[in-house]
Parts: sequence; C-alpha cells; structure tokens
Amino acid sequence: MRTLLCFGDSNTWGYDPEAAPRTERYPRDVRWPGRLARALGDEWEVVAEGLNGRTATRDDPIWEGRNGLPYLLPCLRSHAPLDLVVIYLGTNDVAERYSLPAEDVAACVGRLVKVVRTSESGPGESAPEVLVVCPPPFGKLDPLYAQGGEKSRQLGKWFAVVCEELGCELLDLDGVAAYSDLDGIHLDAEGHTAVAAAVEARLRARFP
Repeated sequence: MRTLLCFGDSNTWGYDPEAAPRTERYPRDVRWPGRLARALGDEWEVVAEGLNGRTATRDDPIWEGRNGLPYLLPCLRSHAPLDLVVIYLGTNDVAERYSLPAEDVAACVGRLVKVVRTSESGPGESAPEVLVVCPPPFGKLDPLYAQGGEKSRQLGKWFAVVCEELGCELLDLDGVAAYSDLDGIHLDAEGHTAVAAAVEARLRARFP
C-alpha cells in the first residue's frame, strides 16, 4: 500500500460555506481527501492534514498555529513513509493581512516543496513525490478577502513559474473546480468532487 498526504487549509479540512457563520465541516465522504480515498480503495492510504486558516509560511496575527512551514516537517515524519505529498495552499495567503503579492504567495508554497524534498520522509528515507495544487480564482468574496480577487487570478501564472523552476508537477484548479459564491473562498460539495477527481487522475498517471 502506498501513502498520500494531503496538506492544506480549510478546503482540505472540509469547511462548509453553507454553515457560515458557524464553523462546520462537510462529512468525511464529501471532503476531497475522503472522496479520493474512496476512489483509490485499498491501493492507497490517504492522510488528510487540513487546517482552517493555514498559510504556507506566514504567522496569523490573531490565531496560533496557522503557519504551515514549521508544522510540515514533523507532519511528514509522523506519517512517513510517504509516496506523494499534495500541497493545496495559497488561498489564505492572499488575504490583505499578509500583504503578499501573488508572486510571493507562489514562492512561499515553493518553500514547502523544498522542505518535502529534503525531509527524507519517503520510502527508504527518499524524497516523496510532490503535487502542488493552485487555488482557483476567488468567487463572490467575504469582506476579509475583498481585495484579493484580482490577486487570486494571478496565482496560476506564478505557481507555474515556481513549479517549473523546481521541476514540480502543478495542478491549477482554474477551470477545474470553483469556489462557492456563498463566500468565494471555499469549495462546495461539487468543488470537492472535482478536486478529488483531478488529483486522482494525476496520481494514477504518475503511479500506474
């Protein structure tokens, strides 16, 4: 059996935009990691590591523990050996509180790719494979992200630049899955289905 780690934010955790302002999550079988696990069956163990508000490398000024960078390495080693790590981050990094241009958001995600590659958390202490998932452009926006709409539309270009520099595979969700218009930054059930299918297709191509 192979092992896959899904490292992400509230869209990996399964935040339900219909429940707002309450913080509730979709059932496990609706979230994209759960759907992926069901599609892969006994061939893979799918580990879901999603956290609301997680960024790639930035500390949240209000909430503790949202920075993905210091958590990633112990997370990788906790779940080792890993065959593949899927990094789906960047949505929170676009928020105005972090003041990051799209180019820097992509570079921050690139730092996480480098951590994976030096983690020795793959089979035989090798480097796991990495798949970077670029968030789709925002929909109708929550006020916290009101200035991030245009920035979100630039992410695909810069994620592609960073992944090309690193020789890392990229799955750009623009045109693949869309965020719900209920808040513009979270997947609805249909979006989770689309992400799971897209990741499964990339996985099966890489691990036939």
